[in-house]
Amino acid sequence: MKNRHRFILRVCALLALMASAFAVKVGDPAPGFTAVDSNGKQQRLSDYKGKYVVLEWHNQGCPYTKKHYESGNMQRLQKEWTAKGVVWLTVI
Repeated sequence: MKNRHRFILRVCALLALMASAFAVKVGDPAPGFTAVDSNGKQQRLSDYKGKYVVLEWHNQGCPYTKKHYESGNMQRLQKEWTAKGVVWLTVI
């Protein structure tokens, strides 16, 4: 179990290091991407230019994700902010 935790920490550190190499500066446009949604439709970040976009990374097996969804917290946030015009994309 200890070795698994160490491995996960090392992977996280490596990913953080890699992400910092590709970091976008505050005020710069976000890098574009295209992904297919759960309905088979392509979603392009560029389609939402000029709007606030939330990218929620979702993992059904994550205890924190479970906690926020089971409490209704995440659904309340989604409803509140999308009503204000924010685009909310959940990445699974």
